[in-house]
Amino acid sequence: MSSNERHPGEVRVPIHEIEHSAFIRDERTKLKSALREAQKQESDSSQRAKPLIQRVPPVLIGIKEDFKKYFEPRLVALGPLHHGKPQFERAEHTKRKLAGLFANENETTDEVLFNKIMAEIKDLKQCYNPEDIKDYDDEKLAWMFFVDGCAVLFAVHYGLQGDFKKLNIKADLLVFAQLDLFLLENQLPYRVLNILIGSTKDPQMWEQSITKFVGNNLITNIPDGKKSQHTDEEEKQEYTHLLERLRTKHLTGKKEESSSSMIGRLLLSCGDNRKHRKTFRSVKELKESGIGVGPSETNNLKNISFYCNFLGSLKMPRILVDDSTASKFLNLVALEMCRDFENDFAVTSYLYFLDSLIDTAEDVKEMRVTGMLHNYLGSDEEVADLFNKLSRDLVPDQAMYKDVTDNIHKYCNNPWTTAMAQAYYTHFSSPWTFLGLLAALLGLLFSAIQAYYAFPNHKRSD
Repeated sequence: MSSNERHPGEVRVPIHEIEHSAFIRDERTKLKSALREAQKQESDSSQRAKPLIQRVPPVLIGIKEDFKKYFEPRLVALGPLHHGKPQFERAEHTKRKLAGLFANENETTDEVLFNKIMAEIKDLKQCYNPEDIKDYDDEKLAWMFFVDGCAVLFAVHYGLQGDFKKLNIKADLLVFAQLDLFLLENQLPYRVLNILIGSTKDPQMWEQSITKFVGNNLITNIPDGKKSQHTDEEEKQEYTHLLERLRTKHLTGKKEESSSSMIGRLLLSCGDNRKHRKTFRSVKELKESGIGVGPSETNNLKNISFYCNFLGSLKMPRILVDDSTASKFLNLVALEMCRDFENDFAVTSYLYFLDSLIDTAEDVKEMRVTGMLHNYLGSDEEVADLFNKLSRDLVPDQAMYKDVTDNIHKYCNNPWTTAMAQAYYTHFSSPWTFLGLLAALLGLLFSAIQAYYAFPNHKRSD
């Protein structure tokens, strides 16, 4: 029977005449609504290059439940997300006092500064999700920005000078308050700070205070004599908030160029980077394989390099570990996880890589000895435990350090480098074994010279 013939009693209904069920109609409506929302979000994100100031992504809170305290303010609430909570009421009085001092010092008034914030409140509101600021009208929000912004600038400037009498704040409390400035949920639009700085008698002084403050709060550190100077471009760059500026500072600085020697390149070419490529080695294991770990000379978290001569050398930025390290790392990770923040997950990838080097307290000790890690937190066991927990369930950019990890795998999976490492640590593990080896070599050389001149048919070439 041909395709055009019909069975007896068969009725064909055009597909457009089929009456869809209520379920299908409802789902199609939801699909169209979701599509319109996605298109609107795409349009909004193209117009807004910077991420919103928002809450920590729920997925991060879920996997870091025991670290929840690192995302919440300790002493002071800044901006609308934690404003009005009873535990921060005492800090509100201090902020108002500092705001008044800021206005007086710059020979202006609260009304003038408030009006300048109010003039841009429409744009400033675009820095937040509408749901997060629905309880504040324009005046309340502008007044909040005025007080918080002035207090931040005044506390940062005189805190750097150690003038706690001027602030009437104890030094230990100021340390905790300054840490609150780098929480994702405690950010002010950076534009607020720029508006207020532009209204001062000496804008450059206040801007330099912020620049120095950010530099003093880096997790990485380089010797004072080699610290890079702050550039005008750094101060003029547009930031969303202080936390983003802290992240940017961690990713700037001269990148060290290091290349393996000719012998090193030959050795690496004989290695296999595919073997055990999904695993990595701790500092202790790297050392046993002939790879030393030492500090680089920049703050740039991307500045991790590996080179090979006879032995291998892994260089990374020096890291400071203290009571603020976990909070800064986690809030920078939270920023990178925000859906509207286009980034390369550089901090997340660095933290993940650093944890791969640290398994036990012995690894931390080795990093301390080489000057790559400064421990102001407590015992080496505490530091090892901290990084093992911080990196849990993080998803790094696997391509960030691919060249480094590939070369390390090539080095470690090479019988020649393994043999050289064993020989090195056998003969150079202490100065006495080194002197013994040197004496033996000199003895052999002296014997060879004696035998040469004692040979009866020897004739001098000259």
